[in-house]
Amino acid sequence: LGEAPVAGFCEEVLGQWGSASAGGNTASPRYLDNPQYQLTIKGGSGRARCSGTLTLEAAQKHPVNLRVFRSGFLVTRVLEINTVASSGKYRTQFCACELDGVEADGSYTLVASTFEPFMFSRFKLRVGLDCPFSITPLAREGAGMRLRELHGSWAPGTGSSGGPVDQRCSSNPRFLVRTDRPTAVLARLQTPRAASLPLINVSVFAFDNAVVGRTWASSGSYTNSPQGVATRPTDIDGPAEYLVVASTWDHDADASFVLYLYSEDLVEVTPLPPP
Repeated sequence: LGEAPVAGFCEEVLGQWGSASAGGNTASPRYLDNPQYQLTIKGGSGRARCSGTLTLEAAQKHPVNLRVFRSGFLVTRVLEINTVASSGKYRTQFCACELDGVEADGSYTLVASTFEPFMFSRFKLRVGLDCPFSITPLAREGAGMRLRELHGSWAPGTGSSGGPVDQRCSSNPRFLVRTDRPTAVLARLQTPRAASLPLINVSVFAFDNAVVGRTWASSGSYTNSPQGVATRPTDIDGPAEYLVVASTWDHDADASFVLYLYSEDLVEVTPLPPP
């Protein structure tokens, strides 16, 4: 048993879990609503690696966790392969996380969470490293944008037409987006009530004279993450029309979904019947 080393560089950040930011654990569809921070390690002195300790202390006796992801940008999908470090099991009121030999000129994202959604509390996040760094809060997904919440479902033979390898992919639930001016859009698709999470994708297509054009934005590979899938904020032209398509990989999917469509400017959104 020995004295704990004192980090050469320390910073403390105060935050809170509130009604819009207490998202629960990684199995919750709202996990990405939790407070997120960009940790930028500045290196210096020719160091190639950096180490230190991160701690999270809640004011209330809630089970808490701290997770570190690669990138330094807002986390939009939870992947184990993208996780650099974690405090492990949720622990009452206090947890700690070790960074051991990470790149000294890298950026990372910290997510502070409680075990269940809507566990409200103030918290104190402390970072101590052996090299210079900065830590900055990240704005929530869609911050400053208009939001439309749309609901729909897939059912075998009626609204589940499979993935892009199938020519009937455009027969999946579709939403027509009309804009009068250039703007930016972001789409997130979730299946929070599905008993078994289907593999899903959300894509934005150009739509001209009822003809589906090129893919303007896509959430990428089909996945069954509890947080769903999302496109990145994408600039679209205007005046113009676009199709937002919510699709499953399998033909026999039977599940309801929620589509969150964010836009910088006002857009008109209309659900379309199957072609």
